[in-house]
Amino acid sequence: MAHTHEHHSPGQSPDELQAARIDELDPAGQSLTNALRHSFVILKIIMVLLVVLFLFSGVFRVQQNEEALVLQFGKFRGEGESRILRPGLKFAFPEPISEVIRISVKHIQSLAIDSFWYFETEQERLGQAPRRDVTGPLNPLQDGYNLTRNDQQTGQAGADYNIVHSRWVVTYYVRSPVDFFETVYVRPRQPGEDFLDAAAETVEPLLNSLASNAIVSTLVKYSIDDAVRSRTDIAVDVKNTLQRKLDDIGSGLEIDAVRADRIVWPRQVDEAFQASNRARQERSQMETEARSYQERLLTETGGPGAERVLRTLRDANLTQEQQAEEVAKLTGQAQTLIAEARAYRTRVVEEAKANAEYLENLLPEYRKRPELVLQKIYQDAIEEVLAGAEEKILIQPATGGQSREVRVLINRDPQIRRPQPDQQDGSGR
Repeated sequence: MAHTHEHHSPGQSPDELQAARIDELDPAGQSLTNALRHSFVILKIIMVLLVVLFLFSGVFRVQQNEEALVLQFGKFRGEGESRILRPGLKFAFPEPISEVIRISVKHIQSLAIDSFWYFETEQERLGQAPRRDVTGPLNPLQDGYNLTRNDQQTGQAGADYNIVHSRWVVTYYVRSPVDFFETVYVRPRQPGEDFLDAAAETVEPLLNSLASNAIVSTLVKYSIDDAVRSRTDIAVDVKNTLQRKLDDIGSGLEIDAVRADRIVWPRQVDEAFQASNRARQERSQMETEARSYQERLLTETGGPGAERVLRTLRDANLTQEQQAEEVAKLTGQAQTLIAEARAYRTRVVEEAKANAEYLENLLPEYRKRPELVLQKIYQDAIEEVLAGAEEKILIQPATGGQSREVRVLINRDPQIRRPQPDQQDGSGR
């Protein structure tokens, strides 16, 4: 049996010794050694490639309608506004080191609120069946409703509330991704599931609760007439109230709009409300006609500016000069009547002055010969009276205190027709 002994000089290095050993191996051993060496080199290259691929898998793009947040070990990466990644090419360590949360900002989502609507069957909701006539009382276990203010009537000690049914639609979007993620719980997402789809399971119950509270607290401030006819104004108030509640909890949600889809009175009193509406419409029409008549009458009487002049004249502090100035601004029939009144006043004053002057001139003669003056006045009056008479009959007074009979023959009025023969009686007379 042969034995191999290694002989080397003390001055050889370890590499030289290794090379000497390889030289002493057989060809099979050398092939195995080379294969192992090449395998380790390839393994190193593969590991480097895997590390590079791992790092490059963290490169992602934020789309134009998105904002992104990066969580590293469960905490936000960055501070302040730098935590929000805007559209563009970004990098984050792949999971499980980091987690990228994409949020579609300005993506409008809607939520229907039907909890205040009355009970409907499936066929009624789909419009496949006519609406039922309900005469029984409201069932609070099935029918949703809102309370509205009841205007207190004169003589009443208090005021109750009225009932309406309402349906609402709320549209919203994520305004601040950071506040939203920190405040609103979102369950773990399934692979490939959108963040907002997972968040909707939490957001919708939260939003439904806050919106319902805002609707209840807002409608109670309005009367039933306002609720039915002013849905837009009420929806604005509900939106403002709901937004304040969301801001108070730092939800990061922005209410885009609140729409009152329908607000109606209970079906049980539909006939009474229809009659009330008809009466209200008739009253409104009569008021409109009365205002039109008032405006037309004022315009015809005092001209286009009559209404303004009338309001000014109601001021108790106006002086007579100011009142006269305002009256002078009137036109139309009022100005005509005022002119006629002024002319009549002038005529009466002038006639009174003429009569006074006549009597003043007559007074000296009356003092000298009163009977003659009175007789003259009497004769003048008789002449004035008889001046327009077509026939004059003069009768001398009776003498000796005896009465006198006077007969006046007057011709038959030619306008009176004679009776016809057929109008006589049956005797032929």
